[in-house]
Amino acid sequence: MTGALLVVGTGSNVGKSTIVTGLVRILARRGVAVAPFKGQNMALNAAVTVEGGEIGRAQAVQARAAWRDPSVLMNPILVKPTGPGRSQLVVLGKPAGELRAAAWLEGRRGLWPIVLDAFDELRSSVDVVIAEGAGSAAEINLLSGDLTNLALAEARGVPAVLVGDVDRGGVFASIYGHYTVLPPSLARHLHGFVITKLRGDPGLLGPGVRELEDRLATRCYGVVPWHEIALPAEDSLVRHRATAPRAPGQLRVGVVALPHLANETDLDPLVAEGVALSWIDDPSRLSGVDLVIVPGSKATVADLGWLRASGIAAALEDHLREGGWLLGICAGYQMLVDVIDDPVESGEGTVAGLGLVRGRVRFGPEKVLALVEGSLRWPEAASVRGYLMHHGRVVSEEEPFVALGDGQLEGARRGRILATAVHGILDDDRARRALLEAVAEDRGRTLPPPVAFAAYQEARIDEVADLLEEHLALDALWGLLGS
Repeated sequence: MTGALLVVGTGSNVGKSTIVTGLVRILARRGVAVAPFKGQNMALNAAVTVEGGEIGRAQAVQARAAWRDPSVLMNPILVKPTGPGRSQLVVLGKPAGELRAAAWLEGRRGLWPIVLDAFDELRSSVDVVIAEGAGSAAEINLLSGDLTNLALAEARGVPAVLVGDVDRGGVFASIYGHYTVLPPSLARHLHGFVITKLRGDPGLLGPGVRELEDRLATRCYGVVPWHEIALPAEDSLVRHRATAPRAPGQLRVGVVALPHLANETDLDPLVAEGVALSWIDDPSRLSGVDLVIVPGSKATVADLGWLRASGIAAALEDHLREGGWLLGICAGYQMLVDVIDDPVESGEGTVAGLGLVRGRVRFGPEKVLALVEGSLRWPEAASVRGYLMHHGRVVSEEEPFVALGDGQLEGARRGRILATAVHGILDDDRARRALLEAVAEDRGRTLPPPVAFAAYQEARIDEVADLLEEHLALDALWGLLGS
């Protein structure tokens, strides 16, 4: 089995990433060398690759589904919003400057050769590439700058399947509209459609599906029912998701809902563990919380200002005085120090941090991107593996929290304050459990049973694959690969 397939959608959040993840895992389970691809992605959740670059988190999850290491070839262009009308451009894993919205629309076509070269190189290294589109495939006002939808099908002869979401309503009109509004040169690459997120009886869709097939002279490859599968994509498992305690007296964790929150996939292990989790967007929401996490951000200084203006900064000090715990991760760590020198990200120069950790952070033009290993220095020497992804480098005067494998001491521990620049610090089971148990013991709380996070992630991917195996006409889909 060789070839490529492109999965495009009628809009954002219709299930493209999930479909690609499931198809990739199905092929991998059948022994096919397969890889995911997305020419251009816009996301704040990113992952570090084996080359020391960054790609969208969804493509990293899809690489895991393929049982392959994530590579910058899988997502050659990444756009990371940094503020109103502004984004950071990442090309082949490396920062390539800041974009304004108008400049992006005008200049992105110059990135097209990079997208095609990455696709070609990836395709030459595997048997099958399953590519993912972005947003709607029929944004006719943006077709001239398309980097990731049907332009790829046209340039490389890749057959495409259209995904439509029935849950939001209007799925038949949306699918029909995509086929008819697109120029014939692009519409000819659509070889059928898939309907996702059905909550009711699939038989009720039957007449509409058949009429759509007749009108468009195409076919439906299946109707996928709604299924709550905890699978991170552009967002994480935890976004907007609060979980109540499973038992009285259970540890409560609150996550500060920063306006420019980034890499909140750091918190996904807590969802897997079943920890009682809440979002803090107001000082009153700190009540009863044992551990507050200040997560990553794409705009450290701006979000620090929001912490102060919202009253949460002052409430964090009260939380600590009352015996609560605080964990800062990456930008969350940076906000806790005394002074922030930032001529790069915000351009605001020197600003005062929260002063909860003695130290200073300096933003430099070069972005640190690296996979790291090491161990905690407290509460026990549990191993950790994660990644660094920052412009800001902290020099702390506190006791280090993490010992990295290269001998570098990193992070800070001051009383009930813990801080680190390492994303993924909670992914390793022993380290996560040691931290939670230490906080729970101090607070007189209980914890749900431990969970093996890696096995949990694998099981969720397999759930997606099993769902698609049951509801899609896979042999017909595989038949497109050689077309």
